Amino acid sequence: MKKTITQKTLYPDEAENLRTRVEGNEIQISYDMEINEPQSQETILEETKGTKEWLNKYFPVVQASTLSLDDEIIQHEPETKNQKDFKERLIKAIKSGLQDFRAPIMDPSLDKYGNIRYKAGKKPAVGKSAAWWEIKVKEFLPEKESRLGLTKERIAFLALLMKELVAEWGYSVSDAWKAVCDQCKDIGHYRDSINPKSKLEPTGSRKVGRWYDLGNTRKITKGEAYSFLLVGGVYYSYGDLYTLAKVYIVDSYFNRCDSVGWTVLSV
Repeated sequence: MKKTITQKTLYPDEAENLRTRVEGNEIQISYDMEINEPQSQETILEETKGTKEWLNKYFPVVQASTLSLDDEIIQHEPETKNQKDFKERLIKAIKSGLQDFRAPIMDPSLDKYGNIRYKAGKKPAVGKSAAWWEIKVKEFLPEKESRLGLTKERIAFLALLMKELVAEWGYSVSDAWKAVCDQCKDIGHYRDSINPKSKLEPTGSRKVGRWYDLGNTRKITKGEAYSFLLVGGVYYSYGDLYTLAKVYIVDSYFNRCDSVGWTVLSV
């Protein structure tokens, strides 16, 4: 039986007021949002940035190199056009060669100086262009070679998310593909998700496994044929329209009010 996925909202003290239940094959998820006053020292997170403990907590390793064409998840026969398109991208990514990398557990926000940070309970750093992100992420943690993630790395990330849904949450392979490629309302923030906000949720919302903020904002990635590509859904759309696996072109210099850069680090 498929396990219940708890969509948890993470705030400074990590509110735990959650309610979940399973009715038949349907997952019912609800939660109480409890926002505590921020700690007086605003820089407490930034002071430890880059340490091993900080990296493991906020930028866990994504083992993209372990993906293989022989994996059960990749042997899945696509059931929809969305799945077919994603599988083609995934196979191409694997054949091109994938290295492990570190990815953020939540969307970025900006501090009062306009610098990128990863802290729960803040406004996502929307409103910047892809060109801005490409420059700014390099300043975030240069000692770990911070950069804008490649589109193929985001595809690999989503494939590993599907594997996690199967291995840890009781999804069938078919259901995992549907959750990422066809209807994402249960694992992201969309207008048809449970308790939709009709606006951007703060960073650190709706936990799925190790990850937060799926579907709340689109992720700006570095493409190949095109300079930049958007991947994923957005809060004001439905979960079956702009899915987590959807990829589309973005203008390099247009300031997008619904997208954030996807930073990755070296292992």
